Amino acid sequence: MHITYSRDAFISISLHNTHLKPLLIPDPSWNRLRPRAHRKFRPFYLPQEFTSVIVNTVYIPLQVNMDTELCELHEALIQFQVQHRDTALIVVGDFNSANLKHAGPNLYQHISFPTRGKRTLDHCYNPYKNSYKALAHPPFGKSDHAAIFLIPKYKRETPVQREVKRWTDQSVAALQDALGDANGDMFWCSTNDVSELTEAVVGYIGKLVDDTIPRATIKTLPNQML
Repeated sequence: MHITYSRDAFISISLHNTHLKPLLIPDPSWNRLRPRAHRKFRPFYLPQEFTSVIVNTVYIPLQVNMDTELCELHEALIQFQVQHRDTALIVVGDFNSANLKHAGPNLYQHISFPTRGKRTLDHCYNPYKNSYKALAHPPFGKSDHAAIFLIPKYKRETPVQREVKRWTDQSVAALQDALGDANGDMFWCSTNDVSELTEAVVGYIGKLVDDTIPRATIKTLPNQML
């Protein structure tokens, strides 16, 4: 995704559409001094808790009232979150001296290095803490802003050793033989009510399973379905 700004306060979003179908989302508060672009799309891969992604691109000029602009932007973002509850929200753009964190404390900024000279003008916000690692790249073309490369932060989990039962044809046959040899009368004679009978039968079956079904230790990965 490539985002550009012009001196006339217009912005554009360029998306690689091989696996994307972007959809324009209108912003009723848009005007020439408040340029925004909102695109909703579904990438090739998304975590299962999200159905799509909304990218909100913002340019805040220096001549506007920062507090008013941030409040209106935050209200628009709240509407997006209410209307699209299963969508991941990302806010990027040139904020100049504004800081969206002041209006939306539930949003996290992921760019911490200068993007133009010695100032951090370009920000990236979303509601997910520690979700991106930002890297600075050379500017595109004649742009005086650094290009920002956002890398998702993955928390890699180590493989886990698990003990599982090996339900082979031989072990299942051995368990069936053991159950066939059991004397059901002993449960009726040794219990006084249905609860005690149920507990005795379940415990006996569990003991037979432990004695007849072999176990094996396997290594499972975090994304492996058991």
